Amino acid sequence: MPFPYSAQLFISITHCESYTFTKKGVLESPQEGNCIFQLLSGKCNLIYKDKTTSLPARTVLLLARNIACTLECETACQGILLHFTHSRTPISFDLNHLCLQASSVDTFFGYKKKLCLLSDQESIHITLSSILYEWEHRQPERDMMLRLLLNELIIRLARSYFAHRKPNGIQFLAQAREYILQNYQRPLTIDDIADAVGISRSYLSMLFSRHMSRTIVEYIQAVRCDHAAFLLSTTHFSIIDIAVEVGFNNRQHFARTFGKFYGMSPNSFRQAHSLEKT
Repeated sequence: MPFPYSAQLFISITHCESYTFTKKGVLESPQEGNCIFQLLSGKCNLIYKDKTTSLPARTVLLLARNIACTLECETACQGILLHFTHSRTPISFDLNHLCLQASSVDTFFGYKKKLCLLSDQESIHITLSSILYEWEHRQPERDMMLRLLLNELIIRLARSYFAHRKPNGIQFLAQAREYILQNYQRPLTIDDIADAVGISRSYLSMLFSRHMSRTIVEYIQAVRCDHAAFLLSTTHFSIIDIAVEVGFNNRQHFARTFGKFYGMSPNSFRQAHSLEKT
């Protein structure tokens, strides 16, 4: 997921419909969005990049942006098609915040490919059907319900993804991240974290490189800068006090690291994001 973690990534539903096709159907995600389709009845073949895969009922397809595939069947098939994109609307929620709070969701988005097939292990069809109903019927509190259901859908997708997948080391990665979040304010070494989790330094470094696409030191710095950004925008603490509070030993190192992640100095960030401006 994007980082630093204080960045917000709002996603919202742009389209939802009951999708029926005979013989042939085409699924295509928008250029700036994602597509989710669940086959509710019938059986069809998925054709993608000259490869054919048989899909039984209840299969879920996730398409990253700008991906197209073809569905072929002998009898009529029916499903639910949903598009969502990065935007802030009354029905949106912050996906970045969810990933920070739910390690399985964060890991899911790191693992899944541009086209991902899931078996419905978490009653995804119930959530999608509820979304379709709310989308088509403007009941009171519709936007609130859609926001909650989209949040629920993402969690169910992640659970279904890992229902039969046990990626090596994921439990250690989750423990390491939790340890960092609890101890980022004090001096931390890779050996400290590895010892706390109970694995070797080299194995821990490999897990971060493979699954987080960043080093352990970069992750620690991102967590510290994220908390610093919160303090810069919500308090009048001096910059040196904030630097020490989040685990940096001097103002220069803090300013240099903060600038690397946010593209501006701590003082410029405070001026741009102070709550007194809102």
